[in-house]
Amino acid sequence: MTSKMTIQRDLQRLDEEIARSRRMAAFHEGDDDYLAEAYERDAEDLQAVRDAAARGDLAEAGRLAYHLDTYVRDEIPKRLYNAIMKAAGFSG
Repeated sequence: MTSKMTIQRDLQRLDEEIARSRRMAAFHEGDDDYLAEAYERDAEDLQAVRDAAARGDLAEAGRLAYHLDTYVRDEIPKRLYNAIMKAAGFSG
């Protein structure tokens, strides 16, 4: 079982990834709007997963993560990813 402290550490790591995606969106804004929008969309998707996990709804976080593109899903810390997918019933 994943402890609350472990989840908090993983949420902090996820916060860093969300911030990185937002910085990349800002960097590309005006030069490559398609890429800027993609980075912002990725940040929003990760934020939704993060918010669900932070409020303790790991099953909802897992359902949200399940529908992400693989490269976005891979930014979720592995321990957190495993916990939310298990809570959502997606792991065997």
